[in-house]
Amino acid sequence: MRLSIIEIKEILEKHAKWLAKMPGGERADLSKHDLSGMDFSNALMQSVRLTGANLTNTKLASANLSYADLFVANLDNANLSNANLSRSDMRGASLQSANLNFADLREADLRAGSFFNAEDEAPEGKRRATVADMIEIQAKTPVNTGANLFGATLFSANLADAQLSGANLMSANLARANLDGANLNRTNLQKANLALASLRGADLTSADIASADLQHADLDGAMLHEIDFNGAHTTGMLYDEVGTHLPSKVRQSLSEHLTWIRSKGTIGSPANLSGAQLPDTDLSGFNLFGAILSNVNLRGANLAGCILSLADLSWSNLDAANLQKTIMNGVNLHQASLRGADLSSADLDRLYPSAELDKHDPIASDLRKAVFEDANLEGANLRYAILDNTNFSKARLRNANLIHSNFQDAVFEGANLSDAILPDKDD
Repeated sequence: MRLSIIEIKEILEKHAKWLAKMPGGERADLSKHDLSGMDFSNALMQSVRLTGANLTNTKLASANLSYADLFVANLDNANLSNANLSRSDMRGASLQSANLNFADLREADLRAGSFFNAEDEAPEGKRRATVADMIEIQAKTPVNTGANLFGATLFSANLADAQLSGANLMSANLARANLDGANLNRTNLQKANLALASLRGADLTSADIASADLQHADLDGAMLHEIDFNGAHTTGMLYDEVGTHLPSKVRQSLSEHLTWIRSKGTIGSPANLSGAQLPDTDLSGFNLFGAILSNVNLRGANLAGCILSLADLSWSNLDAANLQKTIMNGVNLHQASLRGADLSSADLDRLYPSAELDKHDPIASDLRKAVFEDANLEGANLRYAILDNTNFSKARLRNANLIHSNFQDAVFEGANLSDAILPDKDD
């Protein structure tokens, strides 16, 4: 059913009176109506009934849809940026490719939901139902089994305590989103962008995070049962379960370090694990920015995707360690041993000044007298690295970037430097 703009305006004017408890007010019911392509930007639509409505390509930027009934509504390609959808009922809604940047979805319900078909013999009051309701009365397969947010953009959206169990968030952009306490049980997060998102206390049980970007996401206290992190991008991801298998003193130090990172140095303290014995330990994806790890035994350890910028690893044993794609800007590897280690695509460029650092000049990575014999440094970034007497014998340095490093002061006997970017003579 397609209403005219004038008719919709009259309906919303009566709805505003209803919200204000004024005479002549009436709650707006636009259920099953075709509202596609219409402009409701900044509209007051709090508690409006929009069950099953067609809202494809609709402009709802900055609209107030808090407490609205959007059960199985079609919001594909809708613009909901900055919209207020807090506590709205969006069970079974479709939001494919919708724009929800900076939207407020606190406590919104985006779980599974479905209409019954007309021929279904549902009791009165059960004309719409959740999947659980349908199972209860042995009804047919639901039309929609979960909110569909495939490819939706939710940059910096507030989804705290939202119900997203079973929702489809494949390829959705949730960068910097607030998902604290959200129910993401069995949610499809394949290829989703969750970089810098906050998921503290969220339930991610059985969620599918294949190829998801969780770089620097905060999963403190999140439920991570039956989660497979293989294939997900976890550089700098913060989560406490990483240290459960470690000695109590190490766990305590890492816990204080996480607090220090999250508070930007106001509370907690950087990890100090000097002299610790951590061979074959899995610390992949952990943020160890500024940690003190001098003379630590990390032989065979998995540090892939870690942040080790400004970390002190001097004199440490990192033989055969996995340091693939590790961020090591400004790291101290003075006299460290990295024989046979894998540093492919690792970033050892100098650390540039930032708001987080009380420094004015870039800090170069210190690799003096470090041993990289037989190590894999293919595609590694070693710009500006200090290489005094650094041993790269038999190392693989294909496509490595060594520009502006003191290249001539290092040993490259038997090393493979094909396609490497070498310093100019003047460097």
